[in-house]
Amino acid sequence: MPWVNEATADSPGSRTFHAVLKNALLRRVPADQLTVPLRTLHSQYPLSPDEIAGLLLGFRAHNTATDDPLLFTYADTLLQDRLITAESLLSALLNTSRFAKWKDGVKSDDPPSTGMPTCEERMFNMLTQKYLAGVLPIEPRNFHPLLWAFTRWLHAVKEYELARQLRDAALQPADVYTFNLYEALASLAITVLSHPALRKVDKLPWWKKRRPTLVKDAREFDMQVLQWIQSSLAGRLQALVTLPPFLETDDKGMPVFSDSQILGSIQDLQTVNSRAGLYIWLSACLFSRPFTDDANMLGYLQTRFSGDIHTLIGQLLLASFDLLTNHLRQKETESSIRVVRSFICNKLPALLAIIAGSMTHGVPVEAAVRDAFPSITIDVLPPITAGATEIREKLKTTRLEFLQACMLHGIMSEGAVLAIIREPLPPSKATRYSKSGLLAKFSNNTGAVDGLINELQGMQGNADAIAGFVIDTIGNLCINRDTISLKMLCNILTRRIAAVDIILQYTSPIQLLSPLCNQLDTWNHDQDQMEFTPSYEEFSSILLFVLAVVHRYDLTTADLGLTNEDAFVSKLLGDNATSFSPNDLSDEQSAQLGKWIEGLYTTDEHGETGGIGDEVMRPCPPQAFFPLVPTLFEQSVIARRSGVLSVKAFKGGLELLVEPFLLPSLVPGLRWLVKHSWEDHEDADVLLQLLEKLIKPSSSSPETKAMHHAILGIVADPLYSALQTLQQRKPEKKETDSLLETLRPFLNQSRILKANRDELDVWTEPPHGGIARCLQNTIRELVTWVTTTGPNPPPKYTHKLFVTACEMVGPGATLDAIVAELTHQTKENNGAFAMDICAAMICAPTRESLAMLTQLPTPSTQAMMGSSPVREALRLRCSRPQQLLQEQAASAESLVRLFRKVEAQLTITHMPQIGLPLPLHKEAADQIMADLGLTDANMTAQDASITVAGGDAFDNADLATVLEQPLSDEAVQSLANMSADVGALPSTQTQDIFGDLGMDNLDSLAAEMATADGGGAGGSNQGEQNAEDDIFAELDMNNLDFGFS
Repeated sequence: MPWVNEATADSPGSRTFHAVLKNALLRRVPADQLTVPLRTLHSQYPLSPDEIAGLLLGFRAHNTATDDPLLFTYADTLLQDRLITAESLLSALLNTSRFAKWKDGVKSDDPPSTGMPTCEERMFNMLTQKYLAGVLPIEPRNFHPLLWAFTRWLHAVKEYELARQLRDAALQPADVYTFNLYEALASLAITVLSHPALRKVDKLPWWKKRRPTLVKDAREFDMQVLQWIQSSLAGRLQALVTLPPFLETDDKGMPVFSDSQILGSIQDLQTVNSRAGLYIWLSACLFSRPFTDDANMLGYLQTRFSGDIHTLIGQLLLASFDLLTNHLRQKETESSIRVVRSFICNKLPALLAIIAGSMTHGVPVEAAVRDAFPSITIDVLPPITAGATEIREKLKTTRLEFLQACMLHGIMSEGAVLAIIREPLPPSKATRYSKSGLLAKFSNNTGAVDGLINELQGMQGNADAIAGFVIDTIGNLCINRDTISLKMLCNILTRRIAAVDIILQYTSPIQLLSPLCNQLDTWNHDQDQMEFTPSYEEFSSILLFVLAVVHRYDLTTADLGLTNEDAFVSKLLGDNATSFSPNDLSDEQSAQLGKWIEGLYTTDEHGETGGIGDEVMRPCPPQAFFPLVPTLFEQSVIARRSGVLSVKAFKGGLELLVEPFLLPSLVPGLRWLVKHSWEDHEDADVLLQLLEKLIKPSSSSPETKAMHHAILGIVADPLYSALQTLQQRKPEKKETDSLLETLRPFLNQSRILKANRDELDVWTEPPHGGIARCLQNTIRELVTWVTTTGPNPPPKYTHKLFVTACEMVGPGATLDAIVAELTHQTKENNGAFAMDICAAMICAPTRESLAMLTQLPTPSTQAMMGSSPVREALRLRCSRPQQLLQEQAASAESLVRLFRKVEAQLTITHMPQIGLPLPLHKEAADQIMADLGLTDANMTAQDASITVAGGDAFDNADLATVLEQPLSDEAVQSLANMSADVGALPSTQTQDIFGDLGMDNLDSLAAEMATADGGGAGGSNQGEQNAEDDIFAELDMNNLDFGFS
């Protein structure tokens, strides 16, 4: 007989036992006939269970032979008679197995299969059956050797299998018999480790030291062996060691949950890409200047819709018209409405052309547009409602202009458009512009650009080419230092400052203004030139355009890419309203200021000022004059108040400041006036005289009027507030009424995410109950909108509400308000929709996100950092999982889910910023779309049915309390079906918070295990489990008291 070890032991008892077992095997003595002889022999020679088990396993077969069936029946008999124990049998089995015979890697190939289950598998199955039947008790005195035996087995098999995988380069799977052996070991380990008797092991002194080793080996065996062979038992050991008594405990004996256990127990809601989510995100993109570029916009959309281009196009088009409808219903300014309409008619066709032109077989743009158009309603108000007809006509016109622009870009045919509108197509004289063609046509005729800028605000689909032409023209003129042409172009743009709203949809402030800022910083002031007024005029025109754009979009030096803090533009933008005392001026500055005061206020014998001559401007470059303006204003006011200057001289000097070559000086001058303390200095009368002359100039020149209006648009808001304050304090000053009336048309000229006073009053007063409550009501209205069937217009929404809430109550309080409303909506079975809406608010692009994106030197996959202060507050809260235990369960769930949603949406493949001019060459567009993953392979549209998650079972309990609750049926099923790391986050229906960590009904685990294994792990149990196979069903830990407070 080819036994493993036939040698006899040294002691008489060992020799006798060896001889008896050997003769019994050779004579085929049945196991039941050995019971009495073995008991008698053991009374004469009381060998230990380890010795007897070692002798018995010495008769196991060599690798090439089949084990004697009597070996297993003898082992069964010895176990029943308590001559050996399970731990002694396991130890002897390991000592004689191949898993204990290799060192420094696998020494030889796996043993050839005999066509029969291995000895280890059969022994494991036998022990499993005995434990399940209750034949083998687990007693406290056996805890230590039994768990040590399991630790050794799990570690040895894991090391063996890992070495085998490395040897075979993970290409050779385990054979069916090795597979069954591993599953049999896992089944036995689960049966023993889940036994109710083990609850008391944490009371024993040695357990605290032994527990980490057992838990570590169990997890590694699960991950590196069971998951590798794709066993149906994979994940169960990992789940089991997250329950007592395998949990780590503190000094008081309380369970300590790891961060991964806490976060991993919170399951995500169903993913929903709601109509409101993209509506919110797009609203943030277009309300102020765009904070994203084409590549990142497409990247976000591709991430949001997982490569479903058909849905992407349709939802983007629908969200754009929702945004336009919102602007029309809220009666936004004409410039704001024009921005949205231009995005639809000019930007969208360009984006669709990038998508369509980059695909080998073409993207079904026509089909996507056709499918989306029925959802675009133009009858957003009842017919009898005031303004309903105007809104309907504006939406209808915009739809037609969009379709015609798509035809112009070649992405839709005339037949497709006719099929959509179902009426005759009006003739269009529009032709497709190209940037190169415009540059060739207008490069030497800057004056003709005026008409082209008018077309920039049209809806014909050519804004991209015109914007590219403007940017390139500015850059070329700056390179050539053609300041005369720059003056003309800047004057045109200043008169039509709203056109910059359209230009910035295709470029960044850096590309637009950086060449101009450099031109101002390096301005050539030649003191030998014949005349200085033209040079000052050119400088002033360029400077005024820069100041107008900076004010309109609240730009900073960082937004303009200005790094030299000592440069003229940087200093002027940093602080242009502070005056200097005479002692702080340098000798050169004092001389320059004296010349300007003399030129402004020196009068002839008739009391008339002589004007600003070359002798004033020659020693003073424009870069030196404008920083002196606040000091010039201060000295002028002091001189007039003290009587040094007469009223006529004072007003005459002020008239010179409204000449075109000095007109931008009103910006720092009037800003100084706003900061000046009217009451303390008793300068009200003088200042009102000054304002009367500067705000209501007598000049009738169209050029001067246009520049003056641009200046009023820059200073009107703070100046209006200052005059209102003066009016309240000194109502007898009737001059303020006319000044306020003059300033009123120029209020709110900026496009920034800052609420005005009227909006703040609406948001903070009843019935809204404060701005945080107003934000919650807005979320609720958006949820109602997307969950209501049938065509319905979008609710009123402005992203300023979210930004203002962050500024007024702080990001932490704003986050609390969002999470509270999200929790409420989850209870109402609208959690998935509310999650998408709240995440869209937080993911909306901001100044910080754009700044970081433009600083990335190379393409990289990363989250868009700094997207909002609320996101940073959310990140901070979720970075401390242990503190979540003190929060209410429902709130903690919402917080963690929202964090995951936000991080997932903001993790996009960053692309280098698309440089202007547009349109892109086909090769560039192809590369962009390929990098974004928008290829034909990803073009399959998936129609996913959405199941909205239900509410939570523990709405008002804190997390620590929830940890003590029994497992729900859903949580038990989820735990049993886990096939990966317990910290994985499956996208399933929401469950009770930390239900996976519930600790009930362990008493019935053994009975459930019997069903799961079908009487043993030796058979093929790789099939799918049903509910009855769940070994974790009906867990019971009623006797455990965690005592969370």
